[in-house]
Amino acid sequence: MTNTAITQQKGNTVEGTIKDDNGEPLIGVSVLIKGTSLGTITDIDGNFTLEAKKGDMLEISYIGYKTENIKVTGTKIKLTLKEDTQNLDEVVVVGYGTTSKRKTTSAISSVKSEDITKAPVSNITQSLAGRAPGLIVTTSGGGLGKNASISIRGGGTPLYVIDDIISEERDFQNLNPDDVDQMTILKDASATAVYGARAANGIIMVTTKQGKTGKMNVNYNFNYNLSEPSYLPKKVGSYDAAFYVNQSQLDDGMAPTYSDEVLQKYKDGSDPYNYPNTNWQDVCMRNFAPEQRHNLSISGGSENLKIYTGLGYYDQESIYRTNSNDMQRYNLRVNVVGYFREIGLKVTTGVEGYIWDMNEPYSHQGSGYYTTWSHIQNKRPFELAYNKYGQIFSGTNDSPLVDISDDGGYIKQEQSTVKTNLGLEWDVPRLPGLKLKALGSYTIMNDRNKQWQKTPFSYDLEGNPNTPGKPNLSKNLYYYRNFTTQFFADYNQTFKALHTIGATFGIEASGSDSDISSLSRQEYLLDVDQIGAGPVSTAKNGSSEAVRYRRAALIGRIKYDYAAKYIVEASIRYDGSDYFPKGSRWGTFYSGSLGWVVSEEAFWRDLKDKHIFDQFKIRGSYGEIGLDGSEGRLGRYEYLPSYNLSERGGYIGQAFVPGFSEGGLVSTDISWYTSKNMNIGFDFASLNSRLSGSVDYFRMATTGYLASPSNVGYTDPLGKNLPKVLSDGESIRQGFEFVLQWKDNIGALKYDVSANFTWYDNRWNINPDEAETSLKNPYQRNTQVGSYWGLGLTNDGFYRDLSDVMNSPKRPGSTNLVAGDLKYQDFNGDGIIDGNDQTRIGTAGSPRGNYGININLDYKGWFMNMLWQGATSYDIEMGQILRGGNSQYLPIIYDFQTDYWKPGNTNARYPRLHSSAGINGSNNYQTSDFWLVNAAYLRLKTLSIGYDFKHKLLKNVSWLSKCSLSLAGYNLLTFSPAKKYGMDPEIGDGSLYTYPISRVYSISLNLGF
Repeated sequence: MTNTAITQQKGNTVEGTIKDDNGEPLIGVSVLIKGTSLGTITDIDGNFTLEAKKGDMLEISYIGYKTENIKVTGTKIKLTLKEDTQNLDEVVVVGYGTTSKRKTTSAISSVKSEDITKAPVSNITQSLAGRAPGLIVTTSGGGLGKNASISIRGGGTPLYVIDDIISEERDFQNLNPDDVDQMTILKDASATAVYGARAANGIIMVTTKQGKTGKMNVNYNFNYNLSEPSYLPKKVGSYDAAFYVNQSQLDDGMAPTYSDEVLQKYKDGSDPYNYPNTNWQDVCMRNFAPEQRHNLSISGGSENLKIYTGLGYYDQESIYRTNSNDMQRYNLRVNVVGYFREIGLKVTTGVEGYIWDMNEPYSHQGSGYYTTWSHIQNKRPFELAYNKYGQIFSGTNDSPLVDISDDGGYIKQEQSTVKTNLGLEWDVPRLPGLKLKALGSYTIMNDRNKQWQKTPFSYDLEGNPNTPGKPNLSKNLYYYRNFTTQFFADYNQTFKALHTIGATFGIEASGSDSDISSLSRQEYLLDVDQIGAGPVSTAKNGSSEAVRYRRAALIGRIKYDYAAKYIVEASIRYDGSDYFPKGSRWGTFYSGSLGWVVSEEAFWRDLKDKHIFDQFKIRGSYGEIGLDGSEGRLGRYEYLPSYNLSERGGYIGQAFVPGFSEGGLVSTDISWYTSKNMNIGFDFASLNSRLSGSVDYFRMATTGYLASPSNVGYTDPLGKNLPKVLSDGESIRQGFEFVLQWKDNIGALKYDVSANFTWYDNRWNINPDEAETSLKNPYQRNTQVGSYWGLGLTNDGFYRDLSDVMNSPKRPGSTNLVAGDLKYQDFNGDGIIDGNDQTRIGTAGSPRGNYGININLDYKGWFMNMLWQGATSYDIEMGQILRGGNSQYLPIIYDFQTDYWKPGNTNARYPRLHSSAGINGSNNYQTSDFWLVNAAYLRLKTLSIGYDFKHKLLKNVSWLSKCSLSLAGYNLLTFSPAKKYGMDPEIGDGSLYTYPISRVYSISLNLGF
């Protein structure tokens, strides 16, 4: 605050004028009497009038300017507000260092830590959808502990860096959201190249919380959630199911299976054990599944020692009516920062540990959600669930009650991880700006998997038990260790207040090892789930030890900026990986970027003074990143001649003996892939920085692919595939993204609205594995074409009548075609529908456009956060069971399937009814665009509403620093064309053979002491 004048006059009316640094009046400035709801805003001339008493404190705030608090001592106020550059100067964590938003030349996004904790979800991956441009989060089905798939700009799995240490993907997935302080998304080569081999798909950097100087703070957060399926189509009952079976048979000229008398018994339920009407969804599922989360953190410290400790517990149950499926996660984190100021040394150390436990049922019918949910869906309603004694009925095959029974077997999975790190940072005496850094990290992962396969008893109508199969037991033990060491010299200094030079040089080495063992025994005679209780004659065991990888790198980066106006940055990494043979293990990769803050130029002054553009920066980058094939392109030791070991390599002396067979031929061209990345973007702020945003265009080209000539038409002269050779293959991924934000206040109401959108496409510019015959077909090739779902026929609607059938091209195998059957386009015009008529169909198998709209409101202690998230068109292929094309099941399972072709309903959703798929040679169930479901969607991803009791009601309770209560929801509303086909757009399975996507309701309590 500057130039503040208060003149004493009679009366209690305060008048004032508020201007900016240039003397221009500020319109819409909020002037509020603190601790009350009384306030006003300035008019077009920056003036305001307010009734206030002497001694009242006025809070004066305006977006883009620093908030001022002044005491009323008179009735006249003149005030000049200073611009708030804190947002531009906010520290952003980047590779091996930090920068500020003002000076960054890279494509970087960030996710606020408070936004992560607002979503009532089981893990951090599910809370990120729609939060930042370039960050693409997709869900494929639900379930306990389900992790969303994360991509940056449509690439593969990104690299996760937590507290400057490259981490496993599961370390990120098991992060306690309450421990996160900052999350940064690094998207272009200038930001990621310094991380080398695994950074081509972008980087998610996380900084966890540290203690702060001051008194000890204790925070406790509690969440209680109830989840239900977001969308679950209801199955038809026995009467309707039997009716449509009869109808399908009549339509095919067959006698109906169910008589009118039987139909009536299904309808009135007069004989429930012989003519049942079982709702398998209700039998197996309860209405809601409970979840709870507890988080406790303790932090504080002095100028020389700061400590943060976080404890977390999460418990999740399934929607099953039994207790056979549950998940728990335990988190511990301790971060300590110590300062030895006499010698300029900073020491950081951290310990993180987590345990993830999952229990799920396992019987001889199978395990996993695929098994259970396929049985829940496919069981006919006229199959009995329980006998008259309430026992599982044995006459029903593949009963889902057997799948989920508490009396059956189980699969217990446990992931245990302990990570430690130690960092040293020394400010070199008498060399201002020079720091030497060392960092080491060591991780131990111990995982266990125990599978007790046991089928519970089921009973006939009279209560007689069946004889289930004998139990089997297997145990798998996994041990991993990872280590990382870093040594860096970092220099950063500003000369004459204009020239800032930064340089970072260092070395990094990392590695990982594994030790895996397995034990199993089968056909247990005793119901004892221990290895020693099983028959020795069935015992099996196995083990493997491996060096997972070794990597090393020399890293350099320099940066120069002039008056924070012209910014230049360059980096180089000399990368080494043992995925390659000696002589090819090292590669040199580099990046460069430029930034021009145009709004600091003299010719821009008028635009800046009028707040047309308060800030405008243009940036561009180019870089090359090496890929070592660890993401699946190369086998671990593919550069070595190999032999395959078989336990049954031969049969000698009436017994199998182990033996070897020769592996594949070795390529002499195995070396680095190269990803060439380009990014152009601009950032801006306007209207007193109330409106801000950024726009980026990106393009990535990957080369260095190996290909085998055997895949493109050559014969195999040695009886094996020819060795892979370096090809001219090139894949391209490109697109654009933007984010816009409006931040303002209306009196005491503070609000901000932001929207982000990302679109990308990837294609083969040259596909080295595509055969020449495919390349010559412009309608089937996948080289130099955009995204599509796959190859299939194009439907031409339904046959109208017999004349249409007789005079249209048909599949050679299609028979007994009539009106209402599917008709296909004869694409090549040869009069026959066959594989030559298949073309590229659909838009894509995953969405190419993703977006989010975020709204925040804050008013006198009340707060609200709303996130809408969505995706553009992509396709899910409807499974055979939902098409009605599987003769082992019902033609109609769900009500939405009743919209089938019949006279009077010729514009139907489905072809005519069939008693079996083969009745017309499976004509209607060929792969075609007819069965592709558009899964574009918009959904209310999260909604949180709450009240901060410290705002007013408890503001004078000194021992309580925080007290807020909120209600939240997740996946509350969904709009999608997929719903009319019984699908949630993120279900990921066209047959619905998976745990449904969840809708969650939550209540949260946050306390601080």
